[in-house]
Amino acid sequence: MEVLYEVRGENLFIYLPEELDHHNAKSITEQSDWYIISNQIRNVIFNFKRTNFMDSSGIGVIMGRYKLIKTRGGNITVTNINKAVDRIFTISGLYKLVIKTETASLTNI
Repeated sequence: MEVLYEVRGENLFIYLPEELDHHNAKSITEQSDWYIISNQIRNVIFNFKRTNFMDSSGIGVIMGRYKLIKTRGGNITVTNINKAVDRIFTISGLYKLVIKTETASLTNI
């Protein structure tokens, strides 16, 4: 399943695939960084609706975009997270860095 990117003003919506792992982390990192830099993005919203699995490479994707977005004064938001991925966010401490919402909308940013 492919990753979809949508730019809305200063916001980048990233619709993640079924698995966020080492097989696709590099591609997601490179493409999201390109969108962020090319479009002067300040906020990134990761939509996990289709995602059933995430490993440490997925944690790295989120943390890397967090570091880039923080230098721009923006935020990272995650949405539509299932229980398995939620557990990884909790254990890893990612919720200290990102905003969690049930659904993505520009009013949540």
